[in-house]
Amino acid sequence: MAKAFDFQWRIPVPERLQKGDIFERWDEECSSLESCCLVKVDENGFFIYWKSDGKEGQVLEISQVNDIRLGLPPKINDPKVIIDLEQKGTGGLEARTVTICSGLDFVNINYTPMIARDPETAKVPH
Repeated sequence: MAKAFDFQWRIPVPERLQKGDIFERWDEECSSLESCCLVKVDENGFFIYWKSDGKEGQVLEISQVNDIRLGLPPKINDPKVIIDLEQKGTGGLEARTVTICSGLDFVNINYTPMIARDPETAKVPH
């Protein structure tokens, strides 16, 4: 006789990720900075989403996330934007950057750099 198996599909999502934090988001496709994005993860850990004032929100399915990298600064060619980002937070830009690597395969990868206000926020368990 087969043994009953209790499959626990819910992985606990830390409260701080559900509540969210404010990040600056660099869009590499448009070379634009989206300020004051509230970034959250849903309670089941299926989606990460962000929204800033005056813009539509965006959603990324967690199953498409390949990697989350700390310390990978965004590729910004405009020195004014770099100076602005450095002045908006404490600590170096590299220490505050969280880059979400996502895509449907391992060849076509999208990088979404999120810059926290301080290094401690960037290091929240991800």
